[in-house]
Amino acid sequence: MTLGIVVFGAAFLVGLGLGTYTRRPISTAFLVVGSFTALLMLSATGETFGAAAVLAIVFLLGLVAESVRETVALLLGRY
Repeated sequence: MTLGIVVFGAAFLVGLGLGTYTRRPISTAFLVVGSFTALLMLSATGETFGAAAVLAIVFLLGLVAESVRETVALLLGRY
């Protein structure tokens, strides 16, 4: 379980690193983690639609988190 947490954390950090180029670090990090999760689900179960659903849900959560971050930054005057 610890190895899984470390691997998902590393994938998230890689996504944050890639996100610095796209200026949307949180949504990019969630896309990378979602892709990794979808790949794990596809290899474990073989369900293509389930893997696509996992990718879509995780990416949408990332978009919501990015939107909340931007809104809070605007409200606090830091953006």
